[in-house]
Amino acid sequence: MHHLYHLRPKHPQHPIHHMKIRSLSAFSSFALLAVSLQAVAAIRYVDAALATGAGTGASWADAYAGPTSLQTALAAAVSGDEIWVKAGTYRPSTTGVRTATFTMKSGVAIYGGFAGTESTLSQRDWKTNVTILSGDLLGNDTATTNFTENSYHVVLGSGAAVTAILDGFTVRSGNANGASASNQDKGGGILIVSSGAPTVRNCIFASHRCTFGGGAGYIFNAQATFADCEFNGNNGGSYGGAFDTNAVTSTFTRCIFRNNTAARAGGVETYGGGNTTYTNCLFAGNRATGTGGGAAIWIGVSSSVVNARNCTFAGNVATSVAGGVNTTSSGTLNASNCVFWSNSGPTGTTVANQINAGGGTNNVSWSIVQGGFTGTSNLSTDPKFVSPATGDYTLGTGSSGIDSGSNSLVPAGVTTDLLGAARFVDIPSVPDTGSGTAPIVDRGAYELASVELPCLGDLTNNGIVDGADLGALLGGWGGSVTGDLDGNGVVNGADLGMMLGNWGPC
Repeated sequence: MHHLYHLRPKHPQHPIHHMKIRSLSAFSSFALLAVSLQAVAAIRYVDAALATGAGTGASWADAYAGPTSLQTALAAAVSGDEIWVKAGTYRPSTTGVRTATFTMKSGVAIYGGFAGTESTLSQRDWKTNVTILSGDLLGNDTATTNFTENSYHVVLGSGAAVTAILDGFTVRSGNANGASASNQDKGGGILIVSSGAPTVRNCIFASHRCTFGGGAGYIFNAQATFADCEFNGNNGGSYGGAFDTNAVTSTFTRCIFRNNTAARAGGVETYGGGNTTYTNCLFAGNRATGTGGGAAIWIGVSSSVVNARNCTFAGNVATSVAGGVNTTSSGTLNASNCVFWSNSGPTGTTVANQINAGGGTNNVSWSIVQGGFTGTSNLSTDPKFVSPATGDYTLGTGSSGIDSGSNSLVPAGVTTDLLGAARFVDIPSVPDTGSGTAPIVDRGAYELASVELPCLGDLTNNGIVDGADLGALLGGWGGSVTGDLDGNGVVNGADLGMMLGNWGPC
């Protein structure tokens, strides 16, 4: 107080001067608080296999150790902390408590994928150093049995802000088969309710089960951000093999939904006014086994909206309607630069099984839809995936998706595709048939790199466009496979002209 007193002049000052002094004082207090918080924030190290050290979590040598080490770190963590978790398997409970879960905290980032020697976050390799969060509390799961003692939810994100981060984990084997009143029948992998908004990156959610909805995750009256994640082989019971979302606003970027199953919505269900955006995502091999359909996505009720940008929907199967997307009731699908191909239902791979409007609205543009679909610049020509049989849905030579999308419909800030490669790549040998200034974006989740097509017209792959290639093209004349270089669905004079233009060594 004496210091402030001596700052005061002998003559009265304008009131704004006093405001500046008070503002300066408040700023100083805030700065001191920020410095204090930074001093408290820490990296907390976790190593379940460590048998030595002080166990303080202050370094790899003194990491929290043992089967409860991650829970110990979470209990101690405060906003601003990072938790670094060494490769290994971690369970929410060591005593078989099924309600136990790994609870995310606002301001706390949990990182997996460490070898236990790293000094910077950039040194970790989460794909090599597999770090598992397992709901298999007894460690006795088989492919079809022994799930009854598993955790209801492996991870809990309810109430956690966007600053709560889970990054670099394989999350496995949750079994939400409990009471509906406590949400124990939803979200075997992760449960996010009560206005939660966590961030999940670089994670794989696999082999989760539930009885109501959302095998991998259930989101209700909340939101979430998922990036570079995979959701594989989850069973959502009644609704949503991977996710069941209700009254949410969430985003999925560069994510893969593969081989998930539910009675309705094999991949994801959006319900109750939700608004979900998928960018550079793949939906493949998901199954809807009941009457509701929607093997990839089911949309409906209370103006639910799904926005899909540069996504690929392929090889999904519904026993009723729409192996791709089923837009029902007051639901809306907005899809651009997407590919819908080989999704099947009771009537095979007809257009209705790619996208169905069961009372809803489908706004589809600049997309490839098997069987055709009304909308701006949509195509119905084969995208020529490299190897659907092995799950490779990248674009192959002659694909109609190459350099044919709309640049303006790619969300702002998106610069990479599903594989993390450059999103805008020009293939010089392919005409730009899309919209915008070259390079023109490809349709679907994958951008074809220029190295993939070193020589358009080299049908025999011998490094030269010559008579053998001409013979192959003429042999396919009038068809839609061999020699369709421009991807328009028929081998004709335009393809012959392109081949002659590339005649000679590659």
